Amino acid sequence: MFTDIFVSLLQERKITTYKLTKDTGISNGLITGWTKGGTIPSGENLIKLADYFNISVDYLLGRTENPEINQ
Repeated sequence: MFTDIFVSLLQERKITTYKLTKDTGISNGLITGWTKGGTIPSGENLIKLADYFNISVDYLLGRTENPEINQ
């Protein structure tokens, strides 16, 4: 679930793994692992990704179809 959503976000927004690494400070190795479906991010990195894409962590994890953040 996470991998499909993550890869879709990268493709839809035309963001390369290199750019994501530079913008977030998350290692390219971790990001590559996530795109291949080997692992999912730690809680800290889920929050970084959600903030970066301006979406909810629940959306990233496939727990909701609504990407909006509840504030």
